[in-house]
Amino acid sequence: MVSFARAARRLILPTALACANTSTSFVAAASEPTGSGWRNDLNWSELESQLSPSASLIDTSIENYIGECLPEFSEESSTNHALINQEHGMCMASMITAWDFNQINMTKVQQDYVLNQTPDIEPSYNLPSKVLFPSVASDVIHAIQFAEKHNLEISIKNSGHSFSGASTKKDTLLLNMNQYTHYAPSGITDCDPMGTTVADDLSNQACVLALARNKSSVIRVGGGENWGT
Repeated sequence: MVSFARAARRLILPTALACANTSTSFVAAASEPTGSGWRNDLNWSELESQLSPSASLIDTSIENYIGECLPEFSEESSTNHALINQEHGMCMASMITAWDFNQINMTKVQQDYVLNQTPDIEPSYNLPSKVLFPSVASDVIHAIQFAEKHNLEISIKNSGHSFSGASTKKDTLLLNMNQYTHYAPSGITDCDPMGTTVADDLSNQACVLALARNKSSVIRVGGGENWGT
């Protein structure tokens, strides 16, 4: 195992420099994930009651990210596969996506925080406060409807390769698609010819549409398919 500082130099600094040399802008902000304190004026139980049994809505914190995501980046041969199934779903392909930066303080953050780990400034985090793991289409629909009703911004995480941090954005309801139904694990799915009514959770919607078009089967892609499962 290499030191955290060495790993940070190897993994974070190149990404930071690349971002500094592109049009990507990291906007500094004062807020941090605060778990249940974030938008506690909303009736989150309303959303939870609409979700399918296998879906889950959880609070997150800075401590969750530090405990679940940072250790892997200290490994000499770090791998995204060790980050996929972490409980709170915030781990990204690059460690730097957890912080907000701007063009002005990029050099200072690189020097004080990333390299020396003894910052004389307080870093600002770019992490969500609520994470939803949808399982079926209806979970996504209810989340979007809830967000629209309460003027919430949504971020979506699939592979975790948004180096600007867009897929783990702070103050958003994050939809982590890792536990979404893994479509087409065995290729073609045959449709029940008697299934003409769409289920409440929309799980058979594709087959109902296929049958309406005189098609007897479907091929479905999406969800966590990119993880090879």
